[in-house]
Amino acid sequence: MLSMLAVLTSVAAPSVSRTLAQSRLTRASSDAAAIKTAVDAFITEFTVFTPAAFTSTGATGGDTIEVLVSDGDTPPLSATISGLGAPHTNWDDVVVCCGTEPDIGFLEAHLVLNASLGGAGSYSTAATGWRGAYISAPVDPDPWGNRYAVNVEYLRGASTANDVFVVSAGPDEEMDTQYSWTGGGARPGDDDIISIIRRHSGGLGVP
Repeated sequence: MLSMLAVLTSVAAPSVSRTLAQSRLTRASSDAAAIKTAVDAFITEFTVFTPAAFTSTGATGGDTIEVLVSDGDTPPLSATISGLGAPHTNWDDVVVCCGTEPDIGFLEAHLVLNASLGGAGSYSTAATGWRGAYISAPVDPDPWGNRYAVNVEYLRGASTANDVFVVSAGPDEEMDTQYSWTGGGARPGDDDIISIIRRHSGGLGVP
């Protein structure tokens, strides 16, 4: 009997593993699509200062957020942004926290809580202001425990040469998709999962 159970377990294990892996991919794709929809809804509200809507103070005078992230491990949050140059070309350079400039924002703060970095500042709730929440809370990490990230700096009016997208590092937990996609448009790097928010103005890209 024990040997029969061992055989059945060895046969079933790969199937269970494949099912789990597929369910994680499905959830990550669904999450990325939901975040894309929330960002679309957010920037539609802010007709006064769209498309540079994500700012550190919730107003046009605030520093423009370069990337929005969920909780999670990858990409890491650095302790300082000193020495970073522009333009940024990868996620590790731009996903920063707690330096002198608030280049990072948390998805939940901007889309659910109407709060800026550190809880300071909030968006106007006037006619062309914040009408959230735009997504259900909490905005959890992806199924592998890593961050969803959105390169929202390219929503700026003059920044039309780059795609804007939600990205998850995927099963290998390494962010392979390029941060600054031009030319043919954003394509998932390796096993990354992406959902396009806005295509750049100069190319056809891919769905």
